[in-house]
Amino acid sequence: MASSSVKVPVVVLLLAIACTEGSPFFGNNYVLPQGARLASSATAVVRNLDAAQLQVRGLNPTSSNFLSAGAAALRDYVGNTTTVMGQVFREVAQVAVDRTTAPAVVFTRLTLAVQGVAQWNRNLSSSLEVLKEAFNYDVNSNTASYLEKLRNAFGQNVQELAEVLVRLGDAVLPVAGQPLNTQQFLQVVSANGTLQQLLDVVEYTVRLSGEYSTSVSTLVAAVRAANDFQARSYALLRTNQASINTNVDRYNTASNTSFYRFLTAADSLLTHLKDTNESFVFRWPLLFSESVHQKLNLLNHSIDHLTGNLLQRTVTVAQNLERTSALFKEGNNPLSYLREETDLYTRVMLDVLSGENFCATGFVTTFNALPAQVTSRVAACLTEQTNLENQGSSQLVSLANNFLRPYVTAVYGRLNICFQQPFERMSECLDDVSSEGGAVNTKELTRTCFD
Repeated sequence: MASSSVKVPVVVLLLAIACTEGSPFFGNNYVLPQGARLASSATAVVRNLDAAQLQVRGLNPTSSNFLSAGAAALRDYVGNTTTVMGQVFREVAQVAVDRTTAPAVVFTRLTLAVQGVAQWNRNLSSSLEVLKEAFNYDVNSNTASYLEKLRNAFGQNVQELAEVLVRLGDAVLPVAGQPLNTQQFLQVVSANGTLQQLLDVVEYTVRLSGEYSTSVSTLVAAVRAANDFQARSYALLRTNQASINTNVDRYNTASNTSFYRFLTAADSLLTHLKDTNESFVFRWPLLFSESVHQKLNLLNHSIDHLTGNLLQRTVTVAQNLERTSALFKEGNNPLSYLREETDLYTRVMLDVLSGENFCATGFVTTFNALPAQVTSRVAACLTEQTNLENQGSSQLVSLANNFLRPYVTAVYGRLNICFQQPFERMSECLDDVSSEGGAVNTKELTRTCFD
């Protein structure tokens, strides 16, 4: 990294030049060819710096906080560079063609401009720290690193300029006391090659500032493209998330409808079973055999088991619907992954200063199609699940209405026949029904049909 302090023997330079005698205003209109080239080169540097400043002036992305922070840091980086470096090379251009001002004045202004570079270096360090955080991806900070390289190159360039100013100070001493204006002084120092050294430094800066301006322009275009992509992607994610939410709500409604259709049939069956069973309770004489008592008690327990099973099923269905909503509507749902990928890809699109970024130009259309594809697949999944639940509900309703209810009626019909027998044959009849397996084993039926 270039040194943050630029060493210029200001006192020596100013004192030596200030010792010139007489008026510097000779009416000498001659401009050295090297001076004209120096002025043209310095002006080109300023023009490149101003072009970079113009590029970032309206840069204000709003799609995300990190993109906004990075753009603000870039504006500060460019603004500081244009202000400080621009002032340095404006003064160089003034020195190159000045024919009316005393050397002490123009070189004082140039020296003061050079001394402002130390603060510029510190200011850019803050901007680069923000850029490293905002524009990085996968521990990659190519953009900030490239801008740091440009900062260091400018710093080194100004250090070389300062070294030339030292040599200019040395060149002043032999001509001290002569009535020279700035242009005449440059003619003197051109003889020993110092002016050419100054010209070489500035001409290199033309190339450096051109690269800098082009890089800023490229990065600004990338920031705008990234902002457009991120804003578009976020909009697609919001639209498709709303569509998924609607599909989930429809599924929940359909699932509830299917379940409560079955629940209604099961409740009707339970009511029928309970009413039929209660009609026999008062007929249970104490003289029934132990096996008959066990069968009838089992019947009551089976009814309780079936009731509890249905309540548990109701709670389970409600929990499943809640989990389904959370899976597709909240937190780490399918589209939240795409949002994370959007942020990552937005950062990738900013990596344009270290060679062509093919990913940044070739993947946007494909990526923007992903939210709709996710929504379509989720909708298909929910539709299939809805159809399966409808089918299962219909089968259970049919089982309850067309098999279990007639079965209960038939078995209780056989029990009723036993109760119509004389008392001495009643227990024997019930024992026969129990031993034949004809008694209602509701617990087993419940386990088979509803578990």
